[in-house]
Amino acid sequence: MPPRIRACIYDLDDTIMESERINDELFSDLLRREYGIDLTPAEQDYLYGFAWSGVFDWLRENRGLKRHREAIWARFLEIKRGFLKGQRLRVATGLDRMLALPVPHAIVTGSTREEIRMMMENARLPAEAFAFILSDEDCDRGKPDPEGYLRALKRLGAAAGEVVVFEDSLPGIQAARSAGIVVAFIAELASRDRAAEADVRFDTFSDAWMAVKERIRAAADPREPAAMRR
Repeated sequence: MPPRIRACIYDLDDTIMESERINDELFSDLLRREYGIDLTPAEQDYLYGFAWSGVFDWLRENRGLKRHREAIWARFLEIKRGFLKGQRLRVATGLDRMLALPVPHAIVTGSTREEIRMMMENARLPAEAFAFILSDEDCDRGKPDPEGYLRALKRLGAAAGEVVVFEDSLPGIQAARSAGIVVAFIAELASRDRAAEADVRFDTFSDAWMAVKERIRAAADPREPAAMRR
């Protein structure tokens, strides 16, 4: 029998809420319009799922963007804040059911703290629903490096085999698997289909909830669901 699941960890953008497409469009348009940098579709695909610090490192190394990082980021947040005033971000179907499971829930994301706060307020998703949130500022190395997920395991006090990660991007999936954690691809909001790289695929969190719930087993603490099989 596999060990029980003791916690669930989630990516944020395009896993919990539909936001990566917005980031792609707003950020690419900003670079093109104000800085003369035109990202190709292939480059956007490559950068999809990287932490923002990783995106800026790539721009420095591959597009010669050695200055203006703080100015670009401040301008991007200004543009995104204005964009969000006109609409509500879509939240993943069944997320509420997942968060009702009696285990700790955490977020590991490449978004920044200010950006996370902005998006969660827009989506009316309380930060208190999660035991903690690890942002871009909390890690020295972003996805696909496993640092964020390893830090999360330590804070949760759980072994890799006792946790499941929900992801949508290739860097995120690689990071979770490098940390030794079973990773589930959630298709509903994903901009790209990366199911083949994950351990398991679910259409929505409603499906994931059913799979996790079914693996709850009688034990010393019967509230904890058993780990999903690879």
